[in-house]
Amino acid sequence: MKRSLLCVLLVCSLWVPAQAVLGEKQADLRKRYGKPEPQSKGNKNAATWFLEGEDGQLLYTVTFDAKGRSIGEGMKPVRYAKFTRETVQTFIQMQLAPYRDSKTVLSVKPGEKYCFGGKEYTVGPEEIVVVDDANDLLIVWTQGAAASVMAVSRVMMQ
Repeated sequence: MKRSLLCVLLVCSLWVPAQAVLGEKQADLRKRYGKPEPQSKGNKNAATWFLEGEDGQLLYTVTFDAKGRSIGEGMKPVRYAKFTRETVQTFIQMQLAPYRDSKTVLSVKPGEKYCFGGKEYTVGPEEIVVVDDANDLLIVWTQGAAASVMAVSRVMMQ
């Protein structure tokens, strides 16, 4: 009995709700996460939710286009929450799921250059980048003190 309870508690402590995928509708996200946190009046195209992470909350922000479709998503830990490799990898895998068979997905290492949306970028020393320019997807995982992960489409880079 104690072993079963321990397993349940461990799984619950590591659970982070599935994130959205770029292109998902705002209404679908509201159904999944509920009402987002209040936003400033100047930013009506974004929604923010607090998700339970390991040892604290994760800030999950989604930016929408005029049609209410996700064009940018990001996640970062709040205060002392742990931002585990598993949480970030789940976020990345969710974003890549529609493109599993894509031959244009590239993993770019620190210091290397890549193109996205007709512009050239260089991966920073604490970044991991996955890009699929043909499918309009850029994922950047910034490690270190200000850890975050984001997935964006070209329109976010303009």
